[in-house]
Amino acid sequence: MSTTTPGAIAEPVTSTGTASSPAAGRPRRRFRPAVDLPLLALLAVFVLPIAWLVVLSVQPGRDIVSPDWVFGFTLDNVAELLGPGRPFVAQLGNSLLIVAGTIVLCLVVGSATGYALSRLQMARWVTLTLLAVSAVLPLIPPMALVPGLYVTLNSLGLLGTVLGLVLLNTVFNLPFSALLMKVYFDGVPGELREAAVVDGASELRVFLQVMVPLARSGLAAVAVFVGIMAWNEFLMGLVMTSGGRTSPLTVGIASLVQPYEVAWGPMAAAGTLATVPIIVLAVVANRQIMSGLTGGAVK
Repeated sequence: MSTTTPGAIAEPVTSTGTASSPAAGRPRRRFRPAVDLPLLALLAVFVLPIAWLVVLSVQPGRDIVSPDWVFGFTLDNVAELLGPGRPFVAQLGNSLLIVAGTIVLCLVVGSATGYALSRLQMARWVTLTLLAVSAVLPLIPPMALVPGLYVTLNSLGLLGTVLGLVLLNTVFNLPFSALLMKVYFDGVPGELREAAVVDGASELRVFLQVMVPLARSGLAAVAVFVGIMAWNEFLMGLVMTSGGRTSPLTVGIASLVQPYEVAWGPMAAAGTLATVPIIVLAVVANRQIMSGLTGGAVK
């Protein structure tokens, strides 16, 4: 005869005499065609082009243009991109430097600006003006800003340089970064800051040692978003550089389209090398992105 101690809750026992786990009694989600089929179709719309891009990147050129369904396998497309004398490696390095520099500037300036907007008691009209400017800036066609930005970079001696593209990408991504960090800092209890100030910490120390560690998810969301935007930027890289080894990766991929030839294989290989890593990064950091985007919604 089994005995139980007073106050203990007996686990449910199945017919085989073993205790059932809570997960065993959890009902399985049923397939709902009205909801699941549209979601699967939407997923296919996004996944199939990427999968086809990867397939084309390892196909010989004759198989790509063949009217028949012929699937070969070759790494010549990648070898052609990375071969000696080709600017692809330099363009890849330029894009990595642009992304890294833009992320660093947006994190440093955006977090400080977001903290200031969150903690400083500014007049309502000032806040509304800042929000309006931040909302209008992304709506301006980038081509309308090209002449002024071109003249500015030329006068500063930054035309055709990685640093110039870093500054331009920072200008376009900084408003969103600052607003996102403001929303996240709004979700941090003010009592933590007040406790640090009472202990004698300066405002700079409070920001660096208290607020920034608590905003790690928001910083991760800003870093991933800014990285994706800077990685995919094309117009400024096209206009502000002379092409070749001075341009970013996006401009290098577009240069594979020639007036009398389209290098489908190398273009697909370049697109795969440029697309797959950023998709993997977004998938891996999905939890941080969602946590950062919704962190300030609940206090």
